[in-house]
Amino acid sequence: MRRMLIPATLCLAACGSDAPPPEVPAPPPMAPKYVELKGDPARAKLSAAIDANDLARHIQTLSSDEYEGRGPGSLGERLTLNYFENEFQRIGFLPAVADGKPCTAFPCEGASFFQRVPMVTTRTAAGTTLNFAVAGQQQVLTLGKEMVIGSRVEKPLIELKDSEVVFVGYGVNAPEQNWNDYAGLDVKGKTVVMLINDPGFLRGDETLFKGRAMTYYGRWTYKFEEAARQGAKAALIVHNTEPAAYKWDVVVNSWTGPQHDLPIAEDPEPRIDVQGWITLDAAKALFAADGKDFDALMLAADAPGFKPVALNAKARASIAISMENAFSHNAVAILPGSGKPEESVLYMGHWDHLGVNDQIEGEDHILNGAIDNASGVAGALEIAHAFAAMEPKPARSIVIMLPTLEESGLLGSKYFAAHPPLSLAKMAAVINMDALPIRGRNLDMGVIGQGQSPDLEALLATALQTQGRTMEPESAPEKGFFFRSDHFNFARQGVPALYARAGLTHADRGAEYGKQWSDEYTANRYHKPADQFDPAWDYAGVVEDLNVYFQVGKVLSATGQWPQWGETSEFRAARAASASERAL
Repeated sequence: MRRMLIPATLCLAACGSDAPPPEVPAPPPMAPKYVELKGDPARAKLSAAIDANDLARHIQTLSSDEYEGRGPGSLGERLTLNYFENEFQRIGFLPAVADGKPCTAFPCEGASFFQRVPMVTTRTAAGTTLNFAVAGQQQVLTLGKEMVIGSRVEKPLIELKDSEVVFVGYGVNAPEQNWNDYAGLDVKGKTVVMLINDPGFLRGDETLFKGRAMTYYGRWTYKFEEAARQGAKAALIVHNTEPAAYKWDVVVNSWTGPQHDLPIAEDPEPRIDVQGWITLDAAKALFAADGKDFDALMLAADAPGFKPVALNAKARASIAISMENAFSHNAVAILPGSGKPEESVLYMGHWDHLGVNDQIEGEDHILNGAIDNASGVAGALEIAHAFAAMEPKPARSIVIMLPTLEESGLLGSKYFAAHPPLSLAKMAAVINMDALPIRGRNLDMGVIGQGQSPDLEALLATALQTQGRTMEPESAPEKGFFFRSDHFNFARQGVPALYARAGLTHADRGAEYGKQWSDEYTANRYHKPADQFDPAWDYAGVVEDLNVYFQVGKVLSATGQWPQWGETSEFRAARAASASERAL
């Protein structure tokens, strides 16, 4: 992990041996951690302030077994949407989605709280195998054990017949970085094997891309799309826990259940016939059978001058795919602004999770998703309630957008950005809440992708100062979180995005406890049935975090600021284009 440098001014204030420890503000008074609310949750009386008990009620309900892991297109989705509609109506937010045209005035005639998102749901048949004929030997990889594979090309049967296998390093083609793993290579009809993350990670070379900080080139979505652009028949990513940022069981739990996609007609990105993952051990065995050292090739691929390596191997598979055309829904509600209702500040947190997966070992097959992301949804609902209770009302409109299909590759927000029911050019900023750490008070807040929008970060720092807290860089930039959550699709359209969450420095137990909590969550609960509601949770910290998010949006609404991307941000040009659109 890359070390974070402590600014000298902070060190002078806090690192000297004679300096007194910083004064920690007392936590605000709050109700007990959790109080069970009886009766119809939609009609329960909640506090107008951001409240720990209300958060607990939202999270407990949305992550209950009754909601079946909130799988898109399931009974769990219907229950979730009904819950949202009741909440929005109760607090006074209005529907923001009208079929066929954007809403420009509210109430908007014929509007709904829900944007219908077309999707194709697929399943790879149980018992599917991936076979390699290598140097006269046969290697058979089984679904969920040594590999996971599927297809997004909307065909019921995909045949991989004696497809030549080529190792293409990271599978990256980045002209601006003078890097092309496909240079001089024709991969048409072939199977490409590639590494997760991006160049520079393994060696910690800060001169390559962003060193150990992941760029978009490190994401699996990019790798499969680039392989398709190159004409490959199949693409396999070698799982490796540290650069992937999660263990193999997360891949299995995420990829062996129902897989959801936008229809090809709605998604212009290229698609490859076969895409999937193989374990590190399976990759080593495959390469060793051909007399090649996979560890040595990984390091070679992490340095300039790498050339693709062809294996004396052929890939074979017959993949039966069940398909179903269906719909899921983004939830979109608005509190019209009192002064400039056409301008908006948007809060978001994805509602979907992984539903029920019968391929998971053990008795519990429901992936409840309490932290990921009932917590973020609960936070958005609480912030909505706080804005609805404001007097006078905010000048700009406040939008709550709860996207679907985040777990399938940020598809709900991608669809929203392509079919915006509200003007993106007149959207001041997006504030994203995804998997909020619920572990008590923290003295800092980490900014995901710090430096992308200094304007928003300045507002965040000011809000944190009122709580006696500091803003810090994200603790694990190598995990690429900035490209792994829904704000990314707004960023691509030029809308400045703020994605921040509690830092690691726990108010009472220090940074080591925060790291232990984060590591334990990733290892034992992330994308697993164990991500469940806990009545013993301490909400003091998340209440403070939500108040910070609220204050940032409140300032943006009151002042009319138009935050910009940083000078080096790849999204800066898109924001300039939207400024021109606003002026029309």
